[in-house]
This record gives sequence, structure tokens and C-alpha cells, in this order.
Amino acid sequence: MDDDYAKPRDVDTDLAEITSRLGEPEATHRTNVRSVAWRFVLGVLIVLAASVLHYLMWSGAVKWPKGVKLWMLLLAAMFIGPGVGLYLITFAVRGLKLWVLAYPTGLFVWHRGRVVSFPWDEIAALQISGLPDKALLNRPRGADGLPEAVWYDLGRSGRRLFGTTLTLTRTDMEQVTLPSTLDDFPDLGVRVQRESFKRLFANLWAEFRAGRELGFGPVKCDDEGITIGKNNLPWAEVDVLERVADKLEIKQKGKKRAWAKCELNEIVNLHILMGVAAAMRPSHDTV
Repeated sequence: MDDDYAKPRDVDTDLAEITSRLGEPEATHRTNVRSVAWRFVLGVLIVLAASVLHYLMWSGAVKWPKGVKLWMLLLAAMFIGPGVGLYLITFAVRGLKLWVLAYPTGLFVWHRGRVVSFPWDEIAALQISGLPDKALLNRPRGADGLPEAVWYDLGRSGRRLFGTTLTLTRTDMEQVTLPSTLDDFPDLGVRVQRESFKRLFANLWAEFRAGRELGFGPVKCDDEGITIGKNNLPWAEVDVLERVADKLEIKQKGKKRAWAKCELNEIVNLHILMGVAAAMRPSHDTV
């Protein structure tokens, strides 16, 4: 699974070649046209509505409002609205002509004539952008008390207006993004998290216990505690790692307010971080 096909080719030809070499995949995920279409249409409508609003206001057909609240609503509709619409259009178009074939050894990703292989053993990092609200964190433990796997349930990703994206980074820094416009995206998300955890956690945990600092984007930790920026909190004082909206909050024992916050989208290998936290605090939950 270490061959990359850089020359644009027909999807049927490439998929036939892959299956002839490796057999039928355990699962196939392709672009869900409906998921793409409604986001694209909604994005276009928002952009058009904002354009009409601009014309009406600047032409004088509609009088400028009075009052701070009305001005804030108007400015949001005129300037933030187009950005929202363009994001939806981009998110929808980016996921077109995308196929993902899942094998026991890893993934084959076909996107607009290019095939890239992502063996599980070569995945170095996973980022989840747009984690759905109320995504359940699963962390079953083994006989040794360490988590056997850690993954977030992405079943609600289809309801999220701005979608959910998985970004995989290979050891050679090759990257691929898998959007929630794929068929059966929640199943793919669970597979990617579980398989990458299985390969990454054991090695990183050994390095962690040997005293090496592990980096997860803005969050760093070692066997003494968690560090964000210049602030460090010892594990003995850590109460809980909690997802609140689009942020990860770290709370200190005896304190109601969060000790530190960071954006979930910025965290690399979130599932590994939550696994380390669960292993260091076996009597507590990370949610």
C-alpha cells in the first residue's frame, strides 16, 4: 500500500486496478451527492441574498437603520453572510469526486484522478475539525487499566451545517482531508480513530512514561502535568478534560472556572491526548 498514483485517470480504471491487487475493500465511502447539493444550494442562496441586500442598501432603495442592534444585524448579513455562503460552497465542492476504500491495512483515497494510500502504520497525525455537538467519547479500558481505544462518535456530523472533516497526515507529511459529505462518514470516522489509536498510543505512551514531552498542537503534556502556553498544571491537580462547545477546557480541582481553554480544531491527535489523560487519571472521566 505504498504506491501513489499521480497521473489523472478514470475512477473506474483505478478502482478496478486496486481491487484486482488487494481484493474487495471492507468498506467503500464515496461522495454523497445530496449532502453536497443542499450545502451548495444554501451557500449560493446566502451569497445571492447578501448581494441583493448590498444593492438595496447602497442604491438607497432601503433606508439605513437606526439603532445599534439593527446596525449589527445589518452588518452581519452584509459582510459575514457572504463568508458563510462561500464556506458552504467550498466545503461542498471540495468533497466532490472523492472515493475512500477501507482495507485491513489502511485506506486508499481517490480524489479527482489521484490515488493516495494511507496505511494505518504510516499515519502520524489525525485532526478533527468541526466535532459534532454531544459527540460521545468512547474509551474502553483493558485489563492493565490503559485505554484499549479512544474515539468520538461522529454520528451527528451529518446534522452539522458546516460539516466535519478528518485530516490525516502520513509520516512523510502527505495529507488528505475526508469531509462528512462522504457516505457512511461516521463509520469511517470511528475506523480511522480506532486504527490510528491502536498504532500510535502504545509508542507515544512508552515515550511519555520515559519522560518525553508529547505535543498535541497547543496542548503539551509529560508525566508531570499538562502545559498550555507558559502555564503548567500537575496531573494531581487536574480535575477533568472537558469538551465545551468548540473548545477543550481543562479544569483544576476545587475550581469552577476552567484553568485553560483551547480550540478543539487546533488539537492534533485529540483521541491520543484523551487516552493519555484517561491513563493518568484512571479514577476520573474525560468527556
